[in-house]
Amino acid sequence: MVNIPIVTLDKIYLEQDENTYFLDCTRIEGKGITSRMGTSIDKQIYDIATQVGDKIILVDDVVFSGNVLKDIIERFRQFNVEVVKIVSCISTIDGYNYFNKSLRYGLDTLYLLSSVVLDQICERDFYFGIAGSGVLVEKNNVFYKAPYFKPFGNPCLRASIPEEFENYFSVSCIDRSLYLWQSIEQLKNGKVLMNELPEKIINTNSDDEVVKVLKKGRYL
Repeated sequence: MVNIPIVTLDKIYLEQDENTYFLDCTRIEGKGITSRMGTSIDKQIYDIATQVGDKIILVDDVVFSGNVLKDIIERFRQFNVEVVKIVSCISTIDGYNYFNKSLRYGLDTLYLLSSVVLDQICERDFYFGIAGSGVLVEKNNVFYKAPYFKPFGNPCLRASIPEEFENYFSVSCIDRSLYLWQSIEQLKNGKVLMNELPEKIINTNSDDEVVKVLKKGRYL
């Protein structure tokens, strides 16, 4: 597998070089996969396919259901590029078994989750306004991010939190985010506005103060 090009779905884990490519890909709630930066998935895949030959290795942080990767594999296949291997930090046993049967060189992972694991979560998704956190949602043809807690997102759907704990869990997430942004304001010696955040948050206004939005959200 020497010199097989690598396509990574996250810039955090691999730096791009002459043999490594970045596919900007994320899930949009209820609508499959899309791009964070506005470039269509198929256009990106076409551009990559014209440079890599007929085989690639996909790299992702987590393989859970594997549905996003299955979609990407099929899209590359349409351009005569075979995904021969997947490398991930974490994988469920179901994803591991599936890709080791369906791919030429299977799936390599550092940590294998048992079949009794309900969900895999990333801490950044439970902080308000952090770059790359939350799920992408669409409202009136505009893309926003929704943290995985109320009143912005659904912790039951996104993180398998039991319904009887969703309010308690959401308030806890807001309190942690409040502590973070109040500390940032102390360091900045000034207020932080929503329009200063790296991504738009659903159901907020650009000229609102971040801390006030969180305090208001605590009681919704």
